[in-house]
Amino acid sequence: MKQALAACTLGLWAFALCFELWAQGTAVPGNHLPPETDGFTLKADVNLVLVEATVRDDKGRLINDLKREDFRVFEDGLEQPILYFSRDELPLAVALVVDGSSSISPMLGELHRAAYDTLSQLKPEDQVALYAFAAHPERLVDLTTDRKSIADSIMGIGSTGGTNIADALYGSIEYLGQEARDRRHAVIMISDNQPTAKGEFNGTDVIRLALETQTIVYSVRVGRDRLEGTVDDPGWIPGARWVNKIMLETGGEIIDMGTVGSAQKAMAAVISRLKQRYTLGYQSSNPRHDRTFRVIDVRLSGRAQDSKHPYRVFARHGYYPEPESAPPSRTSP
Repeated sequence: MKQALAACTLGLWAFALCFELWAQGTAVPGNHLPPETDGFTLKADVNLVLVEATVRDDKGRLINDLKREDFRVFEDGLEQPILYFSRDELPLAVALVVDGSSSISPMLGELHRAAYDTLSQLKPEDQVALYAFAAHPERLVDLTTDRKSIADSIMGIGSTGGTNIADALYGSIEYLGQEARDRRHAVIMISDNQPTAKGEFNGTDVIRLALETQTIVYSVRVGRDRLEGTVDDPGWIPGARWVNKIMLETGGEIIDMGTVGSAQKAMAAVISRLKQRYTLGYQSSNPRHDRTFRVIDVRLSGRAQDSKHPYRVFARHGYYPEPESAPPSRTSP
């Protein structure tokens, strides 16, 4: 992708009413999705930002009972008032990206069974697409609400050589940005996280596109993590630590299948996190549209912390604002 994609228009729906009410001095209910606002005209100079976050304690348990006042959001060090707050109310588009290399093929049967059971836990209106990749990525199923078609198509993934993770992630993220602009975006990659083939894109490209399209990336890791090895390891590509970094930068996580015990449990852990994400929205106090990266820091207020089991927030680390010349319908955090 040669230019920044627009962020999902759902962010505009959510914030159109929020901004209108805020400008009038009216409080916006924090536990309800603002209705669609047909006829509301969003001015081009309104810079609206949506941030998703999950919260876990030091035992890894998800915390799902927090309120708007429990969060604080900072942009480039300046605190931003939270104008919108919800939890798993916005529709979701997921790309399931499956490694088709020989190291993954022995567990495709297990993954087939796990995919149907776990993806069925999403909201009925949530959509899922399926990608397979080896040396090159291929989209096997377009976005659909048919969980069975996704699970059945996994069994048709062949075992081939090469592992081009960068192009697979870039292609799936780009697809979500183009075809699901009215939804939250998430990628779930099933892989050993060991890139052995280079393609058109690199880790920096993937991270930037994920931040531009507000896409969260999760990894279900299969097998031993060789990224901690040396450059003499035959499976190593120098600089491949971005495979781990992209999860950190976008607010996702790596779920190790060996640690949790099975594909079923690993997939269930990811789906659980997607269903228990908080959505926070604010209007940036920075009026510039210079495409300079802006750092986002989501924190918890003192009242939200548990002294015995400290909480940790997982959220994307920043965004690139759209240029001032961009049309209002393509305003993007």
